[in-house]
Amino acid sequence: MDLYRAIRERRSIRKFKKTAVARDVLEKIFEVALWAPSGMNRQNWKFFVLAGERKEELVSIAAVSFEYLEPELQIRFVDKPKIVEATRRFFKRLGGAPVVVCAYFEPANMGDVNSFQNVAAAIQNLLLVAYAEGLGSCWMTGPVTVAEEISRFLGVDDMTLVAVIPMGYPDETPRIPPRRPDRVVYQGFE
Repeated sequence: MDLYRAIRERRSIRKFKKTAVARDVLEKIFEVALWAPSGMNRQNWKFFVLAGERKEELVSIAAVSFEYLEPELQIRFVDKPKIVEATRRFFKRLGGAPVVVCAYFEPANMGDVNSFQNVAAAIQNLLLVAYAEGLGSCWMTGPVTVAEEISRFLGVDDMTLVAVIPMGYPDETPRIPPRRPDRVVYQGFE
């Protein structure tokens, strides 16, 4: 798939088909996704890929995070209650995704800012490669509000949860959101 096309066409998917994702497809995706750049080439990301019963247990834990987000959503979408309700439904089952990925970083001597950026680069690769393989995904930071519970469930110590990413075959075609203007400022060009 053409990179430019993948970047423009990839969307956050919030409704998935029940079709399982084969482990070899996921391994192919991660083999490419982990070629992301990282500060001092630390590659200090760690991904947990869950399916089946383990995924279902994680979904139950992550769903609680909506309670922490709802007040902000109520304010931001005061005139759009359907958005708040759709978000509530999505968090309850993570769209029925057959796979959920938890993205972490391991401590590094370069600080959290660099580590967040490292993982973010790998996540972006993950989303694009998944799309190229016919999968949908959704980069979620809301579940980070229950990071302690998620980490305890996964048996993770001394790492920081950056995102939870539901993944599977899309069962929706989201609209194309417009791009905001004036987001790039060029200086020093003739």
